[in-house]
Amino acid sequence: MRLGGEVAVTGGQNTYATLRGRILSGDLPANATLREAALAEELGVSRTPIREALRRLDEAGLVEFVPNRGATVVAWTADALRETYFLRATLESRAAGLAAELIGEADLERLAVLIEQMEAFVRATDDAGISRLSELNAEFHHIVVAASQSTQLIALAASVTRVPMMSSYFRRDGARFRAVSNHHHRDILTALRSGDTVWAEVAMRSHILAARNAVAPTVADADADR
Repeated sequence: MRLGGEVAVTGGQNTYATLRGRILSGDLPANATLREAALAEELGVSRTPIREALRRLDEAGLVEFVPNRGATVVAWTADALRETYFLRATLESRAAGLAAELIGEADLERLAVLIEQMEAFVRATDDAGISRLSELNAEFHHIVVAASQSTQLIALAASVTRVPMMSSYFRRDGARFRAVSNHHHRDILTALRSGDTVWAEVAMRSHILAARNAVAPTVADADADR
């Protein structure tokens, strides 16, 4: 299996991060088989960090071990998607409300930079562009949650499995959704700058639920095909 010509990585943490990022970006789609030997050769590591990374991905709910197939990327169901987005909306909206009162100027400036960087990928349809957008989006949300300065909330938010970007959707109608999504990011940043906790909470909740509604038809179609 080729993973897009990635340069060699070293260590279990980098291996895990690389595979996790590719699943979340949709580069490794639902039901893809992840073979230890092929992954080890592609990433330039031994099979030990690959095995450890797959174990961690299994614990994170992104990979499952199927008899006679080995590790495969989890295929999301409509019910699982609804639950995950509900949890994210609940946790991250609360984090945004806290962050509105606590976030520092450096984080606000970084969020502004991320928004401009994401804007460059609004019309991207290639794997590299979608993967990079996924990374930037994840960093945006991570900064907001971390700015809440709530240890328990940060841990809970990190434990919720992120939903992979559905490649078929992002190729068919992704540009329109990405433009709307990044507009939401601007709204969230404006709310954070204002210090208005209620506005920040509402902006984040609306953003996450809009993403759920955009992806849900893709998952529902996949459910119907199974």
